[in-house]
Amino acid sequence: MRPEDAERSAEAVRTSLEQILDAASGRGPATGLPSDAAAALPDSFNVCTSITMPARTLDPSLRSLFAAVIQDVPVPGLGPGPGDLPRFRAELGPFIGLAVGGGGTWVGGGFGTTQTTSGAIGTLDGAVRLGFGLEGVLDEAGDGLVFLDLGVRLDSASTMKITDDPTLAQGGGITAAIPSRSAYTARLRMPFWLIPGDLLWAAPLLAIDPETYSKMAVVAANGGLIPWQAGIATPLGRFQFVLGHEVGVALYGIGESDRLIIPPTVPGTGSTLIGLRSISVDFPVLEYRPFRTFSQDQSASLVVQFFAGFDVPTSVSAVSPAGAPEPDLKTIWQFGIRIAFDWRYYFD
Repeated sequence: MRPEDAERSAEAVRTSLEQILDAASGRGPATGLPSDAAAALPDSFNVCTSITMPARTLDPSLRSLFAAVIQDVPVPGLGPGPGDLPRFRAELGPFIGLAVGGGGTWVGGGFGTTQTTSGAIGTLDGAVRLGFGLEGVLDEAGDGLVFLDLGVRLDSASTMKITDDPTLAQGGGITAAIPSRSAYTARLRMPFWLIPGDLLWAAPLLAIDPETYSKMAVVAANGGLIPWQAGIATPLGRFQFVLGHEVGVALYGIGESDRLIIPPTVPGTGSTLIGLRSISVDFPVLEYRPFRTFSQDQSASLVVQFFAGFDVPTSVSAVSPAGAPEPDLKTIWQFGIRIAFDWRYYFD
């Protein structure tokens, strides 16, 4: 409350108190307090249970008293300015935002078939986000959030080396099984009615039977037909099981392929330097939001996600030695944690 708001409110309160004192002392239009004690009790009208407004009668001699108080009561303005009042809203409507974060990923080995030693990779990512918010429309358990991210990711070199030879530990990132890489990323999130993606496949219903599709979307936003997707609000933050809600894709080696050294699979042969392109897919499983703030048209929150996924080679070429055969590669399974700052601007 601003100082001018407090001053204006004080005027209405002072007028009301003056009327009470005048009535108690026998002055003014109200010539005393109600003689019936029941008339002085709080009104029993309950806006939560009543469906109609009760009939009210007012003594014509008291109308001037009400008018003197009401004329000083602030009235919310329809637009920004000195007369407007703070407004609070659910996270509802289309938005544009930014998602910036990082995390760590455990990988079950390198791409080579003999690289079975597990290790860790650090990640940094940033993305522009476009979406439609339906969070908090009914309660904290609902989640109708839909968005598409487009961004970039930077990976550190893996902690495991090309082979288990202990002398390679002195090489740092140069001898890592997976060197530092960059990728273009995309991330899609939307609730589902029964199985992941069913609202997308059922989109033709919008033209055939929009009422049925709307009912499916409402059920999905409130936890799904089997409500194991509903959020759980606690004093420490909001937890949600989100498997199937969201999928992230990272495209590595776009433009110029990444360079990796693959150890030999046949004894007596040398290692092969390869050019690699791969696609990493991750599926968040559990999500935690320790805080979320929002104003008239912006929101901000911290998001912690635990995910599982895989990184599959899509294109490989032998770079050195010349004429070397392309080595066999395998898909890498991965688990990790991602922490991101989620900022959104909602359009009017």
